[in-house]
Formats: sequence, C-alpha cells, structure tokens
Amino acid sequence: MNRFVYYGYPPSYSSFPPPPHYRNEDVQHWEAMRLPTNVMYITTVEPKFIENLIQHKGLMIVITTTVGKLIGTLDNVFIDHVALVVNGKFHHIRLCEIVYFEKAEEK
Repeated sequence: MNRFVYYGYPPSYSSFPPPPHYRNEDVQHWEAMRLPTNVMYITTVEPKFIENLIQHKGLMIVITTTVGKLIGTLDNVFIDHVALVVNGKFHHIRLCEIVYFEKAEEK
C-alpha cells in the first residue's frame, strides 16, 4: 500500500516502532525522589532602612516604588517586604522595589 508523500519527502516518523532501550544502572523510583529539605533563601538586608520603616509602623506613609506611589497605613515590616494597608486592602511591597518613603501629610 502506498503512503501519501508530501512533496516527495518521506514521512518524519518511522513506520515501525523503535527498538526498546534498557538501562544498565539502577532506576530511581518515584517514591525515592523528594524535594530537598535543606533549602536556603538569600536576600539583601538593609538594617537602617528596615529600622526606619519599623519606627513608622501604624502611621500613614507614602511609599514611592519603581512603579509609582502608594499612600496607606504601614501594617508590618518583614525582612524582605512591607505590608501596607491602602483603602482596607493589603499590599505587600518588596523592599528592593522601594525607592523612598515619607510620612504622609494629614489633611
């Protein structure tokens, strides 16, 4: 039986199954494969900047990021981000994205 050949080229697949390949080494079982337990996270720490942010905890501040400004209440300061409440909604801002912050002016 003739197979359809596109522009005279043979088909890109073989008409018979490839021979099976066997491994000589031990095969790892799926049960033995686990995620590593000794994971280490690394972040840059700016102690004075974090200390100044902690002093403004609970106050209205303006945070200027690389994207824009956010005005809200500083809820908490973590080692790698801050939690800012803007209109009742939590925003978690990474410290590396903060350009500067200042106390918001009361209106």
